[in-house]
Amino acid sequence: MVRKIIEGNYILYVIASIIPLLAISIFLADLIYSVLSIVFLVYLIRDYLKFDYKNTFFLISIIFYFICVLSSTLSDNITFSLKSSLPFLRVILFVFLLSFLISLNKKLIDIFYNFFWITFSSLILIGFFEYIYEYNQLALTDRLQAPIRLSLFLSDEEKLGSYLVRLYGLFLALHIIKKNKSNILNIFFIILTLLCSVIILLSGERTSSFFMIMFFFICLFLLNIKFKVKLIFISLISIIFFILFFLNSNLVLRYINDKNNKFNFSKGNIIIFTPQHTAHYKTAAKMFLDRPFLGHGPKMFRIQCSNKKYFSVVDEIHAIRTGCSNHPHSTYLQLLSETGLIGTTIFSSGFFYITFTLVKHFFMILFYRKRYLNNYQIILSATVLITFWPFSPSGNIFNNWMLLISSIPLSFYINEFFKFKKKI
Repeated sequence: MVRKIIEGNYILYVIASIIPLLAISIFLADLIYSVLSIVFLVYLIRDYLKFDYKNTFFLISIIFYFICVLSSTLSDNITFSLKSSLPFLRVILFVFLLSFLISLNKKLIDIFYNFFWITFSSLILIGFFEYIYEYNQLALTDRLQAPIRLSLFLSDEEKLGSYLVRLYGLFLALHIIKKNKSNILNIFFIILTLLCSVIILLSGERTSSFFMIMFFFICLFLLNIKFKVKLIFISLISIIFFILFFLNSNLVLRYINDKNNKFNFSKGNIIIFTPQHTAHYKTAAKMFLDRPFLGHGPKMFRIQCSNKKYFSVVDEIHAIRTGCSNHPHSTYLQLLSETGLIGTTIFSSGFFYITFTLVKHFFMILFYRKRYLNNYQIILSATVLITFWPFSPSGNIFNNWMLLISSIPLSFYINEFFKFKKKI
């Protein structure tokens, strides 16, 4: 029974349904995600299917998992921390499952591609309607100086830009490898790409906008496509963005004139991104220095940050900002404070590996006129790099939504770069 489920066609539609559900209901998405992970674990046990345990990604992910669990067991609140670290196993299982299904059933690519078309088209339309409505509401109340943030469908979570930028790369990668594409479909995809870029910008999420620019920058430099096509795309994006900033004072306020944005590296008064971010970073750094090797345990930042010995304050003229929050808004500082140097080093290997392959590809083109990666691999690398990127504000790395949305493109990346061998 379990084998029929895993090797059948219905599971492909169930697993692809996570794509729209991540924008509608994180509860349903996580429920399907967790159930599929358990079913796959049963499948591995009952059918004696064993992956090649010498696989590098498998070894690294399992070691990272046990480091998280060990850190939780040594934390000051074991039960609370284990609630975050123990379920992390489902992420590893899901990545294995999806990577396995990509090779097992070729229909998965087309199914995912169709789900992406429906979801992205719907979210882009909803995003435009939401922005126009919010803009008009502010105009009626003469409060156009208030920034507009776009949320996910049927949710108060202001993550529309993050959703689009984290999954667009996978959508593009699937479009690249899709067979029998018509010119009309290519044109529609270019239009959707431009509209998606506009929504990410309008979302007001500065980190997502940065990721979008970084992704396009990598692709335009490394992809094997005609220079004329690259030039046309850059020109279109530049013109659209210029018009948006010229006509929309709200975007100028959010991205350029926001008084909260400041960098100050003067002695004794260092400010990174914002005073609030700086306070979080200082608190995380103090927690790391207190337990440098294994940290305080996953999700323990929100509890330990109120401890007086980790308390950090950034003095300002009008306010005093403390360093306490659910997470320190930096993936690597969160890992340093919660999993220590060991956990952070393991996680950062993803960033260094992806960066190494992309840089190697660039130098191969520059000096040898050869290509180390194909277009599909470049796009997947640029997409997954967003998850491991260390130099910008970020969400909670152990947040369910963040884990789920990051694991989908990661699964395709693992399938492409770390082939699993199976033995019956």
